[in-house]
Amino acid sequence: MPHMEELQPANSELSTGWRARLLPLQGPCVAADILVTNMASRLMTVRSATPVAPGIPVRVDQHDAILLGEVIACRQESPGEYALLIEMNESLSGLHSLRKLVTALLGEARDGEPAHPLPQAGKRRRELGRRTGS
Repeated sequence: MPHMEELQPANSELSTGWRARLLPLQGPCVAADILVTNMASRLMTVRSATPVAPGIPVRVDQHDAILLGEVIACRQESPGEYALLIEMNESLSGLHSLRKLVTALLGEARDGEPAHPLPQAGKRRRELGRRTGS
C-alpha cells in the first residue's frame, strides 16, 4: 500500500493522495513528480506541474509498483498545476519481492537472505565434467 498523506489542494478541501513519478513513453521524455489523488478500477487522477498531451503512453512509478497506461485528459487547474486522467493498462506490483527473488536466484543474496544453491551446483557440474573428460 502506498504511503498516504493529507494534502491541502488549491480549492481548500482536504484530500488524500500519494506521491509517484510519471514518465511519458513517447515524445520529449520529461519525468515529473505527481500526486495521485484518486484511483478507481482502471482510472487514475493525478496532479502535476507538467502538462501531458492526451494519447501519450506513460509509466507511473510508485512504491513497489510500476503502472503502465495512457493519458486520457489533461486540464489546467491553476497556473503551473494540471489535472491528468490516466487509464491504466498494466500493473507490475511486488517489485521489491521480485528483486529479492532474482537476487537470490543469481546467488547474490544479502546478509540474512538465503542464496539459491544453483550457482554452486553449476560449479560442481563443471568440475565433475572436467574429471570425467566431457
